[in-house]
Amino acid sequence: MDFDVQLMHDDRCTLLRVRGEIDVVSRQKFEKAMFDVVDTGGPMIVDMRRVTFCDSTGLNAVVAANRRAGERGTVMALVGLPERVRRVFRITGIDKFVPIYDTVGEALATFPSTTTP
Repeated sequence: MDFDVQLMHDDRCTLLRVRGEIDVVSRQKFEKAMFDVVDTGGPMIVDMRRVTFCDSTGLNAVVAANRRAGERGTVMALVGLPERVRRVFRITGIDKFVPIYDTVGEALATFPSTTTP
């Protein structure tokens, strides 16, 4: 099972690119990567274009990271979910409280603007 997470930072947010299957085997790495970004206090976009599968453990990781982002006063969004992955988020209702966009640009447009000191 192939799984990888890459981080990219710019002045507006941290982009977390995910590739492969998000399941019981990869959940810990996925969740830790999201928590590490959320704990920095900046906005995060999770690019899931290359995710091939997401089970309930992956959904739980997303929900936990979104909750933590809210507690820290920051935002996160998911982008580029393949249809079979998006369907799981839709069926479970998670798409109602975790923002999902087609592109990074769409997600960035909804983030509050921040001024760096």
